[in-house]
Amino acid sequence: MSTHPTVLAAVYGKPKKRKTSDVLACFPTALCIGVPSAIMLVAENELGFTPCVHQDPPQTLPDLVRMLDDLGETGRASDYGAILIDDASHICRQSMLVWEEQSPTGRSGKKDRFWAYQQLSKHILHLAGVSRHLGVHMAMTFHERPGGMNADGVYCPGGPDVPSRNQTEVIPSWCDITVRAQIDANYPDPWFQSVYFCDPQDPEWVTGDRNGICYDRTPGNLREILNASATDYSLRRLDGLEWQDTVAEQIASVIAAGQPAHEAVTQTVAGMSAHPLHLRWACQDGIARGILRLRKNKSLFDFTEAAEAASQSSGGPSLPPPPPTS
Repeated sequence: MSTHPTVLAAVYGKPKKRKTSDVLACFPTALCIGVPSAIMLVAENELGFTPCVHQDPPQTLPDLVRMLDDLGETGRASDYGAILIDDASHICRQSMLVWEEQSPTGRSGKKDRFWAYQQLSKHILHLAGVSRHLGVHMAMTFHERPGGMNADGVYCPGGPDVPSRNQTEVIPSWCDITVRAQIDANYPDPWFQSVYFCDPQDPEWVTGDRNGICYDRTPGNLREILNASATDYSLRRLDGLEWQDTVAEQIASVIAAGQPAHEAVTQTVAGMSAHPLHLRWACQDGIARGILRLRKNKSLFDFTEAAEAASQSSGGPSLPPPPPTS
């Protein structure tokens, strides 16, 4: 089991906001749990690699918890370095359908409509406990659920989409990072202008980052958020793609020196020959790294909008085999 610190992350947002592709880019060697065809499409078409996908993934929370328990107890989780649960919202809703069918019948002859929610609460709590003892990173993607009143008439902010409004705040409470995926036209990535919203003081959405890196328009790049942390996270690259960090660092250094992002990319990749998707991946990491570095260098004791402006203006049925590692 790894001695490096691990992270537990939740990324939520509306569909097609690049949630899945970003967590795959952050943890490319991860064991992926979700709809196999959907995960494969994203990885192969957005990032240019074939991920380790569980071909018979658990469909409900009890099955998921049992599988994670087994991965942790046998030590097999460390072979992958991370676990990715894609569309945890779907697993939660599938679980509710099963529990509603299994609900006990009361004296009135009607099914106990609260039983399924009790099971949801219990299994989400169990999931939290298991994830903390896997010894590897774990990331979950969710759809988003807007804020609203719960059954007691109390307002609950928006967050990860789970069947119970009360659980919308519980899940972020045990994650190290909870961010909302959005699009920002000002983000200088020429391919996809994805950002993460994170503002613990915002009353409308539940977000937070124990690393202290994320802000309201953070580059939508979980790998670089973790790289920017003072915590020594171990983030694997695919075997043979270690050069991506060299390219990312070159681009980040040019951006940190004040050059626009598009110029930094053009200057760095000129004459390079590599798989286009792998090269784009490295460039996107470099852009995010450079912007995060600019913000970190300029904003610690800057209580004006200057640092924010600087960062925004930089260029307008069995388990699959674990991946090889270098």
